[in-house]
Order: sequence, then C-alpha cells, then structure tokens
Amino acid sequence: GDGDEDAGELDFSVLLKKRKEKLEEPKEEVDVWEILKAAKPCDYEKIAFQYGITDLRGMLKRLKKMKAGSKKSDAFLTKLDPTYSVNKGKKIRLTVEVADPTVEIKWLKNRQEIKPSTK
Repeated sequence: GDGDEDAGELDFSVLLKKRKEKLEEPKEEVDVWEILKAAKPCDYEKIAFQYGITDLRGMLKRLKKMKAGSKKSDAFLTKLDPTYSVNKGKKIRLTVEVADPTVEIKWLKNRQEIKPSTK
C-alpha cells in the first residue's frame, strides 16, 4: 500500500466520546492555618496535601512563627506596648496590672533583669 491517498480524510476526533464539563462546586473558604494550629503534628502532612500545600518545610516554619506569636500570658490583665522611646538620661515609668498581686515580677531588658537603682 500507498499511504498517501487517504492521509487527510480520516478524522478520529469524531470517534472520541464527548464528556460533559464538570462544574466545580464553590468550596467553602477554610482557614487552613487554623486547622493546622489545632491539629496534631502527625496529621500536618495529610492536612497540607488535602488543602494543596506542597512546601512542607515552609509550612512548618510558618506554623512555628504563628505559635510563637500567639503566646499569651494569663498573668497580666493589661499588655504593654511592644516598644517605647525615651531620650537618653530621662526617666521612664512602666506599669502593668497583674492577675495575682502576690506573684513576683521581674523587669527584663534584652533578656537581662533590670534592678532598681538610682539610674
């Protein structure tokens, strides 16, 4: 046989079955990070892949930052501002309200205890 005579006339696309397009159902907005924060570490991988997170190392770093940032203390009734600015040589007075007045309080600056002095 000569293969050239019917080369352009066969159309196999007619023989293929047409599929109905599936309309994706609108999914509920889910905060994956809240689910992960509440989950056990052994379930992280399963949950991550279920919601399309493929960067597991990045996910773990983000979770670690979120958990570190969400540390709350029940000892204080009011929270201090994260930063204060004072001119050198000037005095500053910091006050907080504590839940238990009998608890011992230590003030720290750069992770070192500040002791009362004349400075």
